[in-house]
Amino acid sequence: MPDPHQDLAAIIEPAAPPAAAARTDYAPLFLLAATVVLLVVIVWRFWRRRAPLRALRRLARSPDTQAGAAGLAHLMEGRALPESWRMELEQLRFARPTADAATTLARLCREAEGLLRAGGGSK
Repeated sequence: MPDPHQDLAAIIEPAAPPAAAARTDYAPLFLLAATVVLLVVIVWRFWRRRAPLRALRRLARSPDTQAGAAGLAHLMEGRALPESWRMELEQLRFARPTADAATTLARLCREAEGLLRAGGGSK
């Protein structure tokens, strides 16, 4: 009887060597994660930098002018401001409310916004 290993060996192809394990390439994933983190940091810094301007806009619409003036004084605390502006703010904070107090507060907030945008009133 013929030996199957000897007679069939030439007909059957040998098994392929085991393939190397497929390596996962993490570089695109790492690059995507780094890009997302960078974008989040940029958006966060932009958001924090504009926070005083958003606060000024909220204070300008404040229904309680004395509380709004106190918030404005707190926001502008420690900044280099004109003396006339400070005096007007103090009068708005501590004097009796007048009929034009809301317009005065809105104007002071606009002027403070201009000072903050110019960078002259840095803390």
